[in-house]
Order: sequence, then structure tokens, then C-alpha cells
Amino acid sequence: MEWNIGYTVKKWAMMTPNKTAIIYEDNPITYKDLDNRANQLANFFKDNGLKNGDRVAVDVLNCPHHLALCCAAARLGLIFVPLNFRLVGPELEYALNNCGARVLVFHDSMLKDIELIHSKVKVEEGKFIYLKSGVPDAPGCPAWAVDYHEIRNYSLEEPEPYRPVEFDDPLCIMYTSGVTGDPKGAVLSHQQTYFKNFQNILYTDMRQDDIYLAQIPLFHSGGLFVASTPTLCRGATLVLRQGFNSETFALDIEKYKATIILGMTSMLKMLVSAGTLNQVDTSSVRVMMGGGERTPFSLLDELSSVG
Repeated sequence: MEWNIGYTVKKWAMMTPNKTAIIYEDNPITYKDLDNRANQLANFFKDNGLKNGDRVAVDVLNCPHHLALCCAAARLGLIFVPLNFRLVGPELEYALNNCGARVLVFHDSMLKDIELIHSKVKVEEGKFIYLKSGVPDAPGCPAWAVDYHEIRNYSLEEPEPYRPVEFDDPLCIMYTSGVTGDPKGAVLSHQQTYFKNFQNILYTDMRQDDIYLAQIPLFHSGGLFVASTPTLCRGATLVLRQGFNSETFALDIEKYKATIILGMTSMLKMLVSAGTLNQVDTSSVRVMMGGGERTPFSLLDELSSVG
């Protein structure tokens, strides 16, 4: 079957090109915008010799580029490797060499750690890609890296992969926390992700006009494969922030009339403690999901009594 996860965005870019796919730090990004970014990245990867099965690693904060990179990799049959942005030099070195990444995209705020290891990893010359994060006083692009924004010159047309992407081809290598030794790279396929999309769509009764609010890291399975890819598969809208702030999260519920919310138990505790939920209208929320640790019934009772 010649199909891949990247087609989900392509489909909505054709059907509803001006529909907002992502609201990132209050800036809307349409499905057509996201599709164009993915195609430019895919053309960059293909022109630089990447083929089916090659690994593309990312070490970035939450941002739309993270999702565009995942989509671009999927379209060429490349394997996407989202790295924990809290990893330090030796941990990054291990993961990059363990997965055999040919490309690394990193935010400027990660440069200090990348500089320590860039000559020790398998990432090829000309395939370190520097991306601005908007963090104040961040360092500039080093001489050994390519500025991400140069990729904007690449074609908006979708490139053909070297061979068709099969349904059971690997889509992603996601690293575990390594509590029993070195982190392990869990391989997730296009097929597994496709059915996980629909599992989450059915579980939440997600609709095309839903506004999904989730401020958990995209390097986590929850951020990427429970919230983001199902939302884009359904043609709904994802509200995305670079990081989590309990007050901003609560205010975003009212501001964007969020209908589905995903928050880990620790985040939900912070939401209740901050008290902001009592000051906003939460009547738009239809579904709330959590996890990460045991959620006490007392916390659920507190959440049900606010707003």
C-alpha cells in the first residue's frame, strides 16, 4: 500500500487549505502552510541524498517545525527521531549514534550541548540544521551548521520517495527514559500510528471543528501521537505553546474555546493550585484526558467544580 502518515496533512491541505491547523504562540498556521513547509523540508532531504530508512533527528522545543519535520520525513519514508530537549551532551551523543542519525535539526537554545558532540556523532557534514527558537539572547548559527530558513528556497511540490512507503514501514524511533539502563529506541510504524490516530479520534469523539489544547512535549508519545497527529489527521486545530505554563494554559481554554484538553496529572495539579481556572470560562471543554501517573479522584472532583 503506497501511503504514509504525511498524507493526512496533504489531504486537509487539498480539502480545507485555509483551515487553521496549528495556533502556535497565538499565531495561526493553515493546513496549506504546514503542507508547504513539509514539502520544502522533504525536497531538502531528498536533494541531500536521504533515502527510505534514513534517520532524521530533532532536538527542538515545541514548535510547528517539529510537526512539519515529522510530516516531511514520513513522505520520503525517512525515520523521525524526536529527542528529549532536556538531554545534555553525552546523552545526545548516545542517542544520535545509537539510531545512526544522518541529520540533526536543533534549536539555538540547544547549541551549547550540540557543540560539545557535533564532531563525535554520525550526523554528516552539512546536515546539522540550526533553527531559531525566539529565546532572547540565543547564539547565532555556527559555521558547521545550515540555517533552517535557507530551506524556504526549496520547492513546494511534494517529492517522490526513492521507493514507495509501505504501511508497515517504520515512521519513528522514540527513546524511552532508560530507567533500566541506556534508553531504548522504540520503533513505531506508519500503520501503528494510523490506527492510533483513529483510536484517539474515536475515544475523544473528535470533530473537525474541535480545538485541541495540549502543552506536553512533542518528543513524548503523548504530545506527538496522542494529541498532535490525531488532531491533524481529523482536520481539527491544535493549540501549541513552546512550553507549559499553568496560567497561560488556563487562559488559553477561554481564549480559544478549547474543546479537548490533554494534561498530565502533574500539570493538572498545577492548574488547580494556580487558581486561574476559577477565573476563566471553561464551558467549551467537552473532553479532558490525563495520565503519566495515578490521578486521585480528589483532583478530578476539584477540576469538575471549577470554571
